[in-house]
Amino acid sequence: MKRLHGKWGDLGVRIISALVLLAIGVFAVLSGTIIFSVFVLIVVLIGIWELVQMGRFKSANVGFAFGDFFLLSGYAFFLCLAAVSLIFLHAGLDIIGVGYLILLVIVTDTLGYFVGRIVGGKKFWPSISPKKTWAGILGGWAGVAVLALLFSSLDIMQGISTLMFVLFSVAMSFASQMGDIAESALKRRMGVKDSSNIIPGHGGVLDRFDALLAASVIMLGLIFSLI
Repeated sequence: MKRLHGKWGDLGVRIISALVLLAIGVFAVLSGTIIFSVFVLIVVLIGIWELVQMGRFKSANVGFAFGDFFLLSGYAFFLCLAAVSLIFLHAGLDIIGVGYLILLVIVTDTLGYFVGRIVGGKKFWPSISPKKTWAGILGGWAGVAVLALLFSSLDIMQGISTLMFVLFSVAMSFASQMGDIAESALKRRMGVKDSSNIIPGHGGVLDRFDALLAASVIMLGLIFSLI
């Protein structure tokens, strides 16, 4: 029983924080592009602040190298690119399109968490993200494939077949997972466990939104490839 509690000990706090974030996100999406853009910019600014704090932490503990500056600057650029992608997507697609992207990331993250914890098994990339398993990765893909089939009738990305829509959705799911992996690698480089501690059970803004930011860039790229 103690082992089970340790395995799921953070679940309650994670769920409460996730529900609050979801409510804020839904409000931002439904309030129009201007409000949504402000929300995105706030997230990005907090994310950049977290990057600065990571750099300060490493500088104070083990020393700050040029490579660290390069990585932090590159990630900051990625955040800005992701912000532009999200704002373009909100302005160019209807609410269903942006809502689908958010739901896709939630399904990927949720199934990855539960399937990974329940099934366990071989680690996906143990040197960077020791908690992620192949079972969790594949569980996220499977859930998103089902989600894509359910949404295919809504014709979110017009002009493509159901099969292509499912493949695009799985590609965005994988991008969201790689966004999480990339942020984990950056944190390991900086010697921190979380980007900050402002979101109970989740860490910082980057810890919670890294997957969505990465998926948004891929989604915008896929849309432009179809034009």
